[in-house]
Amino acid sequence: MLNFKNTVKGYLFTPFLLLVFISNQLFSESDKDAYSKIIERKELIIFASKSFDVNPVYLSAIIYTERTKNYDWTDEAFDEVIARVGKNSSIGFCQVKLKTAYFISKQLADSSSSYYPGGKYKNILKVHKNPYRLIDDLQIDSLNILYAAAYLRIIQSYWQRAGYFIDERPEIIGSLYQLGLFHKNGEPREPHFNPKANTFGKKTLDSIFLFTEFGKINMKILFK
Repeated sequence: MLNFKNTVKGYLFTPFLLLVFISNQLFSESDKDAYSKIIERKELIIFASKSFDVNPVYLSAIIYTERTKNYDWTDEAFDEVIARVGKNSSIGFCQVKLKTAYFISKQLADSSSSYYPGGKYKNILKVHKNPYRLIDDLQIDSLNILYAAAYLRIIQSYWQRAGYFIDERPEIIGSLYQLGLFHKNGEPREPHFNPKANTFGKKTLDSIFLFTEFGKINMKILFK
């Protein structure tokens, strides 16, 4: 995340803290801590997965990858501050970007959108015109996880509508979760026949085994 967010963080740090930030891997959330936090929130993950018809194992693995690959203590310290000054910061348990959260809620409500996943999801998340209300929501774990699950549903439905079924391709879902549905120039990432996983997606796939039993135990709940 070497973007504006990290630049602002650098200016806010003392020289000592800046040196710590450069060595952020030493302070990233450990695999053990990330796993424990996900297990603590398993009921929220199951609820979000059921709400948006996504696989709770994949969602858990994506959250785990996000927290172990991209999250460190500086995110908790500065993300909200940066968002409140109008920048596109990643916020909350699943590190959902502010603009992405707004995009998600808009697609759920807009049946004319190419990214509309279907009417059954329409009223699950609110479309906030006030960004500060959205920032507040993203700091609530239950809502933050719902946004992450909604994003997986939008991604999977968009690809399925184009004729490409990726519901059983966690490495591709994870890659798209990290990359986003648009290129940096604003052009859509078009679905295609032979998608390749990036490093985020590969780690998502490698992490599934951690949550397989968790998923099996709760599949009956998910698909009641």
